[in-house]
Amino acid sequence: MSGDIQDIKKQQAGLGWRVSLSIVVGVAWCVFLILWLFFFAYPLGQWEKNVAVLLLSLLIICGVLGLPWAYWAIKNQTEKDKELWELKGFKSRLWISLITALIFFVFLICWFWYYAVPYSIFQNLAIFIVCALIVGGILGAMWAPWGMKYRPEQHHHDNEQKKEE
Repeated sequence: MSGDIQDIKKQQAGLGWRVSLSIVVGVAWCVFLILWLFFFAYPLGQWEKNVAVLLLSLLIICGVLGLPWAYWAIKNQTEKDKELWELKGFKSRLWISLITALIFFVFLICWFWYYAVPYSIFQNLAIFIVCALIVGGILGAMWAPWGMKYRPEQHHHDNEQKKEE
């Protein structure tokens, strides 16, 4: 029983400041968004640049909140989670997924800030959709075979068969 309490206390260590950080960042982002929309968006005059600013702010939030939460999650992994990291191809696919998402955001930010102005809203929407389809296609083609090979039911079934032998 005391071991369970120790595990809970270990998991909760560092949780409080991460929750507080998430709340502060969420409120700060809302304040930024309101100030941007009411004071800076209109003088900028181009909706495309406002979209770029919105995407950049979301990318910054992902970095500010993602890093401490990812560290906490890695530090508090269960044994089942640790096994996942040992599966062939998981780490490389995870890194490729993160880099692909970063490239997607950076490309869209650059597109909307520098290149989107002469195009209509529908043409810019088409660029966004095409980029999302490309990223989705890359990630789907990369993760689908891995997921079929290491699906949870299969992995659990293989472990049971090994125990029976």
